[in-house]
Amino acid sequence: MANPPQIELLLTRHADTAWAEVVRPWLEAGRGQLARAFVVVATRGQAHGFKQRCLMEGIPLLGVEFLTPGLARQKWRSLATDPKPVLGRELLLLGLRTLIAKRLEPLTIADTEWGFWKSLQSDPERALDDFDTLLKGGFRAEDFPLEPLREIFGELTTWIAAHGAGVAPIEAEKAGLTKLDAGATRIGGRLLVCGLSAELWGEFFNVAAFVRRMEDVTVVLPEPAFRGRADGDEKWVELWQALLLGVMAEPVDAEPPEETCEAVGALWTREPADDATERATVLVGRARADEMVLVADAIAERLAGGAENIGVIFPKADAGYLRLTGLLRARGIQYADMLEGAAMPPVDTQAQRALIAFYKGGARVDDLLELWPLLRALGAGNDEHVNLTLAAVRKACERSFDELHTHALAPHVEHWKKAQPALAEIAGKLLPAWPEELTLDDALARLEQVCTALGIVEPEGLGALTAFAKKADGELFPGAVVLSTLEEFLPSKSPPTDRSGKGTFARVTITTRRRAEGIAWSHLFLAESNAGVWPDRGQPSPWLTDEHREELNKRGRFTLGLFTSEQRAAFEKAGYAQLARDTRTEVIFSAALFDEENPELPLAPNSWVERVLWASGAAAEAGGLEEAFAEAARVTAVSPEPNAEDLAWKKIWDGRRDAGRVFDDYFFAGDPAVITPEKWSARRVEQGVQDPAVLWFESVLGVQRVPWEPLVRVRAKALGQLAHALLAYALTAGQIGAGGFGPLPGQADAAERLAQALAHKRAGWPEDRYWDSFHAELAHACEVLLARVYELAPENAFVAAEWNVPRGATVACGAQRIEVGGRVDLVLSDRAGFKGAIVEILDFKTGGDAKLSASRMARDGKSLQLALYLAALKALGADGGRVWMVKIEAGGTTSLGMEELDLALASLGRLEKMLASGTYGALTADRAEYPPYGYTWPLACVPVPAAVLAEKFEKTFGREMEDADV
Repeated sequence: MANPPQIELLLTRHADTAWAEVVRPWLEAGRGQLARAFVVVATRGQAHGFKQRCLMEGIPLLGVEFLTPGLARQKWRSLATDPKPVLGRELLLLGLRTLIAKRLEPLTIADTEWGFWKSLQSDPERALDDFDTLLKGGFRAEDFPLEPLREIFGELTTWIAAHGAGVAPIEAEKAGLTKLDAGATRIGGRLLVCGLSAELWGEFFNVAAFVRRMEDVTVVLPEPAFRGRADGDEKWVELWQALLLGVMAEPVDAEPPEETCEAVGALWTREPADDATERATVLVGRARADEMVLVADAIAERLAGGAENIGVIFPKADAGYLRLTGLLRARGIQYADMLEGAAMPPVDTQAQRALIAFYKGGARVDDLLELWPLLRALGAGNDEHVNLTLAAVRKACERSFDELHTHALAPHVEHWKKAQPALAEIAGKLLPAWPEELTLDDALARLEQVCTALGIVEPEGLGALTAFAKKADGELFPGAVVLSTLEEFLPSKSPPTDRSGKGTFARVTITTRRRAEGIAWSHLFLAESNAGVWPDRGQPSPWLTDEHREELNKRGRFTLGLFTSEQRAAFEKAGYAQLARDTRTEVIFSAALFDEENPELPLAPNSWVERVLWASGAAAEAGGLEEAFAEAARVTAVSPEPNAEDLAWKKIWDGRRDAGRVFDDYFFAGDPAVITPEKWSARRVEQGVQDPAVLWFESVLGVQRVPWEPLVRVRAKALGQLAHALLAYALTAGQIGAGGFGPLPGQADAAERLAQALAHKRAGWPEDRYWDSFHAELAHACEVLLARVYELAPENAFVAAEWNVPRGATVACGAQRIEVGGRVDLVLSDRAGFKGAIVEILDFKTGGDAKLSASRMARDGKSLQLALYLAALKALGADGGRVWMVKIEAGGTTSLGMEELDLALASLGRLEKMLASGTYGALTADRAEYPPYGYTWPLACVPVPAAVLAEKFEKTFGREMEDADV
């Protein structure tokens, strides 16, 4: 056997003691020598802290390399005699998902086991985490308490071995427990292991394997408190003594630091001392933004007072963290940032992930809509077809979906070849959908092919998957599993573009609790100290519960085994107490009284801050904890004296919400000579009379809302659209003249054409009861409406179906005339033209629309577009006629004659005033919890209450038809 390394095992209670008595002398011992030396620490935050202290105290680090347990693993594996390759998490999930899919394949929903495997299929990540925890605790797959998990993870272990790989925790345990042979190669040099607590139990064997390959080893561990729940620290020391080192741990004999905030930590972990709150400060902001201003002020004050090393602890990189870093930069305060901030990945990566989601969803139209904006952003290889706006694509998708009633993309392509050929071409490049089973090589080839066709950059970082695909040559995997694996390899976030505080040293360090441990601080800020933010007691997964862990620990092979939720919470609490112990001057807690996202629900202090408020007497003085917390809250003024620009905008803001003021130039208004459209859609005019906001956004500005909701099958809508199209086909059998008119065919001929069209439609639909009933309902509607047409048609009539109002058709709008456009379902005329004709306009309704009423049109604009069509035909030369709302039910058909147009179009008086002034205003209803909703303004426009809008509208435009009868 090789000579064992020279080992010293020391215990320290304070970070300053560890530094002064062990770490600094160990580093000084290598001064002036070019020799290999390693320092293994728990996190990169601790490595950063040691490097900064070396810089401040002038200690050279020549030849010294700082390692975390993960980096130490790479070192020892490079010298292992027979290292097995280990599979990454993505490939382990590939294997686990594949095995679960095989278990589900022969089962049906009626089988007892089906529910369990479906649950596991939906949550393989936590199950794999539990398997990893089980292995790191010294157990194996056969130790899972649940039999199905024993079986599936046993199969996963076999699957890993079949692909020539090993299981990482098992390989690490073997290397950590096995003594080296006499001729084994060592890494050489000195090693210092410092600051590893019992929370790092899962990485113990990686560090142990590294230690075995060194010659001179010094290990410094936290000294156990030997109190109740701290027994995990005792067992941690015993583990190092018994299994690896064979030496007894020796406490470092040194006086404790003169200054420490240990009493503040004791407030949370045990009975407090009398002076426990002397070094504790609580800052409470009215909101989270106020809290961060208070923290920034306090940091600046401490720095001015000579603070040497300030730690600011956040539970995670969130909005508060971003707020604080922005405030520090604005004040010119340098800081080191150890948090993992994140930003959206590049557009290429987003497109790749959307492409995977498209195939993972089964190549659906809905996923194409998600993918389209990214294809446009990339230019999709500068393909001119991708210039189609999302609105145009959504419209084409909705139309084809209403006819086909399927989310699958393939059936829509034929429809788009006529209606939107550019969209059909891009869809053709995306098809076909991926098969239910395929090899990894096939999947990678398909991905490469479609990326090339669409001009998307091929994904990077697939090297491990490509290498594994060669080993798994010919092996079939479920398509959904392969796509999930590809998704795992693509990053969902990227490093932030702002690199402020990264890779630098400063007197202020923003970090997390784990990364701050083991470092001596002069001042410690604990941000966001609210209940529910931290501490966070994690819940155990259903695959390995706390009860399971306790039972397994009774027969574990090591002093430490599987941590329960209670133990992990105790470790977290002990970690925070250790941070306070390693802080010399002051611990500052900061919290918020309200959350900006939910200002009506007050926040509470966490349990540690509660202890501070009670121990300081603040809670007793205020009459209770809630009262003391509220009294401590402060609001930070953004600007004590608003500038002229702020005041001007405030005046505009208030004016928009003042019910006593008219709509002014700042409320949907502009110069009428510039903004007035040349032509108006009759439908938009109807909607605009009901709510002028529609006119402003969609007619004046020319912008339309693009829905993001999933495509939903609406049977009534589909019936109506198909009925219109089929009736238009049945009634246009003859030759169409220049004006769009042709002779009305005989009723029998039209009925025959309708029957043929209905049969053709039915042949293209699936053979099932839904489509049987749909076809029957459609046929009934079409036959009844066709009969209504011939009841209203004059002798020798001419017909124009789906007729577009020609250019030049104008309608009187006060003293001026406006050009209107639109599409009419059916126009019947006694001649092939409008001059001197008697016309009948038919609007087919398959729904429950109200009857036509001139007074209702005048009052609220209901069905106003039909009156506009009749007025347009009158302007084109028609001598008389009516507009009909033709319905299926008997007696439901109603009409409006030309003699009623003056009354029906009275509501255009509003539009006249809008056109003259350029001010439109709004009558938008308040957003309700349930549909129907009012018109949706863009997100940039803050809504104004409907009651306020109504009063402003009346003051601006007056009230027309106040006493109109319905």
